[in-house]
This record gives sequence, C-alpha cells and structure tokens, in this order.
Amino acid sequence: MPESIFKKLSPLTKWDRNYYTKMISKNDFSESPNFCTLAKLSCSSEYDDFKIIKQSYGPLTKLYGINGALPSQFDKVDEFSYFRLSIFREGNKLHLSDLEEKIPNRAFLPLEIASKISISRKNIRKIFPKSYELSKSSIETTLSYCNAEAMKGEIKNCPKSLEEMISFSKFALSKNKLLALTSQSTRTGDFLIKKIKKFDTPKIVACHEVYLPFAAYFCHSISSSRIYAVDLVEAETRLSVNTVIAICHMDTSRWPANHVAFKILKFSPGEGEACHWMSNIDLAWIADD
Repeated sequence: MPESIFKKLSPLTKWDRNYYTKMISKNDFSESPNFCTLAKLSCSSEYDDFKIIKQSYGPLTKLYGINGALPSQFDKVDEFSYFRLSIFREGNKLHLSDLEEKIPNRAFLPLEIASKISISRKNIRKIFPKSYELSKSSIETTLSYCNAEAMKGEIKNCPKSLEEMISFSKFALSKNKLLALTSQSTRTGDFLIKKIKKFDTPKIVACHEVYLPFAAYFCHSISSSRIYAVDLVEAETRLSVNTVIAICHMDTSRWPANHVAFKILKFSPGEGEACHWMSNIDLAWIADD
C-alpha cells in the first residue's frame, strides 16, 4: 500500500464508527472537536489552496476542476509542469519541478460514514460548518471539481473513503485486481533519465487529492492516456534519486484552447500529446495483469 494512502486510513474504532454513523444518519449532526480529533480530520485549521496555486502553478490536481484553463490572474506558469514524450530518452537531462503538494494530512472517513455524506455545498456546510467557513475557497474549489460535468470520454468520481476509491477504480478499469502507482519521492532539480518503463495498459485511473475536512480525491479515467515510471539519477554522481510516475494524454483535441498545457508546449488542441508528472499525493490505478 502506498505510504500516501496508508497514513490516511481511518483511526476510528468499530464502536466510534457505529456511533458516528448513527449520529450522522439522524441528520442533525455537525462537527465537534472530539469527532475531528478521533477521526483525524482537519476541522479547525484554515487552508487556502488559492495561495499555494498562485505560488506554484502547474499540477493537474489544482486546476482540473476548471479543465486546466489558465485563470487571468496567473501571469506566470511553471514551464516544466507539462512536457512532450520526446524527453523520454535514457541519458536525457531534464528538470524536475517541486512535486510536493502541501496539503493538510487528514484521514479517510470509514465507508459507513462516508456513504452518508454527499459532496454538495448544502451537506458539507451542514456537517462541517466551522471547517467550511475557515477554508471556504478551498472547499468550493473541490466542489467545483467534483460536480463539474465530465469531459467526453471521461469517467470521474470523488471518493471519500479508500473503499470508494478502489470500487470506482475497479468499475472504471473493468478489473478486480489493481495496482497502485505513486511517485516515490519529490526532489527537485536537474537529473538524468536512467530507465523508462511504459506500462502496457489500455486504461488508467488517476486520483488527485482535493481538499475537504476529511481525505478526498478526484479520480478520473480518460481514454488515450499512457503511463510511465521514470528512474532518475544525479547528473554528476549517477547516484539514484527517485522513481517518478508520468502520465501522457495522447489526445488533447477536446481540451479547451486556453489550457495551460498549450501555453507551455506552444501548440493547439489536438496537435500533440501533453505529459505531466504525478505529485507526492497523486495515485494512478491500473489493472494488475
């Protein structure tokens, strides 16, 4: 199990799960300090992802809810956040941007509790009123991700529990045996490519963490995508650095013309592929054949 998922497993005991499931089912429950502490949620701290986006723009996780379009207030982008397949050559030198997303660590909700909470403004404000007011912009961004209309050829879901994530991935991939892929570390700098592994899989489910008081992900399966594991080494010493996961979207014809990838790669929709690295909290699910 990837470390990024393992640390999000719910610490609630069976008794706690049963108790809070009954409370939430009564439709008059709202967050309490005791519940948030026991469940390892982020209820009392402010989180503003807009500030972080403005400081370090690039990851698909941050702007997928608006289809990757570049907002007018961003006049600078990370030129290394998207790239072409042509960089994948052994011995090639590349720059790896900071792939560490600084988002508060929260636990998943147990399935029995998660199933009682819908990702809607009304429901989140009712159950987590204090959290909503403290981190309104971040939560609203998540709501826009999760409630946006799917692009053509896309299947998407916002799981609130590990069970929901696995269930969705099985459905989207039409397989019961899955493999989870993550970037092993997120060092930034200039490195050499030592080895490239392409996973021979027709379907990929990519899951990007989004912000709610509990751990939640935006998961989607898009056709015409490829996934690679790239081993990087130090340019001078040739010592191993890390293995990073990259996803390449081969068909960009349906992407909006103002998508940030086209600004970086300097082509128009449908004229080429767009690749990006997966951050420290991203997950990719493929069939384990």
